[in-house]
Amino acid sequence: MLKMKQIAFVILSLVFISSLKGYPNNASLNNNSDLIGKRVPDFSMKDINGNLISSNDTKGKVVVLNFWFAACKPCIKEIPELNEVYEKYKADTNVVFASITFDKLDRVTTFLKKYPIQYPVVADAKDICNVFKTTGYPTNIVIDKKGNYFEYITGGFSQIGHQISSS
Repeated sequence: MLKMKQIAFVILSLVFISSLKGYPNNASLNNNSDLIGKRVPDFSMKDINGNLISSNDTKGKVVVLNFWFAACKPCIKEIPELNEVYEKYKADTNVVFASITFDKLDRVTTFLKKYPIQYPVVADAKDICNVFKTTGYPTNIVIDKKGNYFEYITGGFSQIGHQISSS
């Protein structure tokens, strides 16, 4: 539990710091607090390498979902910080990261050459965006070990690191 709190704190800190570097005003933040504590819908998606990421495979783990699209400047600004946190904790089998976009695979492939994302990327995922009711970008969702929404934040400010460690 302490390790999870540390992970969450680091991610939150990095994303918060990046928010001070030019993300939209926090007034644009859409915190879907009505979902917090509720069960996330079942999901299943394949990353661009063909690996399956599903609610069944992530049971008992903290899941960080980052929703973005290629033309979203705040989304691009989050990438280095999220990569840093992912690199620090990628060996932790109790934390799963996924980067999800509705952009088509060819656009994502081109984008990743300029802005590499170190954790699994899911392209052409309109259906998953709809499942998680994303209405703005970036959206960061933390799912706790019980499969419930722990955090759901839309906009340039997020406290993912803190939320991972708390979940």
